[in-house]
Amino acid sequence: MITLYGAALSPYYNKVKIALLEKGVNFQEVFTPPSQAPELLAKSPMGRIPYVEINGSPLAESTVILEWLEDAYPTTALLPPTPLGRAHARELTALFEHYLFEPAFLLIRHLIWGTPLSDAQRDQVLVDMQQGLAAVLRRAKLAPWLTGDGFTFADISAAAMLPAIAESTRALCGESFIDQSPQLTALYQQLAERPSVARCWADRGDAFERFRRWRQMQAQTAD
Repeated sequence: MITLYGAALSPYYNKVKIALLEKGVNFQEVFTPPSQAPELLAKSPMGRIPYVEINGSPLAESTVILEWLEDAYPTTALLPPTPLGRAHARELTALFEHYLFEPAFLLIRHLIWGTPLSDAQRDQVLVDMQQGLAAVLRRAKLAPWLTGDGFTFADISAAAMLPAIAESTRALCGESFIDQSPQLTALYQQLAERPSVARCWADRGDAFERFRRWRQMQAQTAD
């Protein structure tokens, strides 16, 4: 039995969840926030989410978990069959996560937690995200998925991270970043039709609504 620990608001949690659903693996979910508590550090060495337990053995870091799933359940492949194709899928995953999602994280943190964000920081985030998107599109085939006709790690990362990018840019910049790119819009719409992605997005939406209500209650209590 595989147990997935984390929270549905985490893109990295949803990255693993989508992969598990795509593989058709039986798993259970346990809500677990990140922390530096010793009991969590024993499972996830940096105290981050997600992590999984595989028959009681813990494994952390979302990309590592996906690689383990690919080795353990190869029948439903989430990487192309050739070495170069697999490398390109990993490359696109890295480009998407490091150069498109990571810059957006300043916006996401501000939207969710209210961390400070200046106008200059916001403007720089948009510049960095445009550069990241350009890098992704230089490599992407979008025929119809990022690496071609197969749904891979790269598409899973996009599916896990695009909702947060869309919400934060819409709320803080006046327009969803996704709507500025026809290629990204087409990918987003296609991802929405994938059952594993649709389920994760629905679960994430429910979690976000619960979090929003909790924040409202916290603010009322503080007043």
